[in-house]
Amino acid sequence: MLVRSQVVGFKKIKFFTNENVGSGKLELPENEMHTTAFWVTLGHELLAQLPFTLSERQSGIFGLLFAFGSMATLLLMCDRRDLGTAAGERPPSAASEIDWEEFAEPRTSETAAFFEPNLYLYDAYPGGIGFSEPLYHIYDTLLARTRELIAACSCENGCPSCVGPERDQRERSKEVALAILERLLTKGSLVAANAEKGSERAGRRRPRSRAVVHA
Repeated sequence: MLVRSQVVGFKKIKFFTNENVGSGKLELPENEMHTTAFWVTLGHELLAQLPFTLSERQSGIFGLLFAFGSMATLLLMCDRRDLGTAAGERPPSAASEIDWEEFAEPRTSETAAFFEPNLYLYDAYPGGIGFSEPLYHIYDTLLARTRELIAACSCENGCPSCVGPERDQRERSKEVALAILERLLTKGSLVAANAEKGSERAGRRRPRSRAVVHA
């Protein structure tokens, strides 16, 4: 997997609570890194069934990604900085940004079939350090424990212990994240998880792994 990142700003956060107390803009060059990644694909049919607005879905998806990163760190017993997170669109346009306005526009059968966001958890080191494959094998545990984490949190609409600080989330972010997880964990929902090696080792490229669960 090729990860492109660019620092465009910064936040001032409080120790221990991660509360956002300020921000600013930065202009730095883009960085590229080949690494390994695990990702979960959210099918368009699943997202279309959610009884939430466009902005609520978007916020809930990013809140879910935040919770995935926290739980993956716990399951792998690694440092939070060892894993990176990102959201992108599944192929055929995997390198493009998600256009959330597509949800509000009439869809053809072709576009409706392909707009399915991927939630990525990737090794934050060039070449990867072995976290992606274990996540692939325990993705069902990751989903269940993430749901438990969010549901057990006593906050109203988000905090650093579940879907992220409330100031960074919209209303109902927790509800959206839990609704997505419920559908992923319910029979009949489609879960797509992939683990792919981002570079060749010993002259051989490992095949892409994919797991699909049907009812």
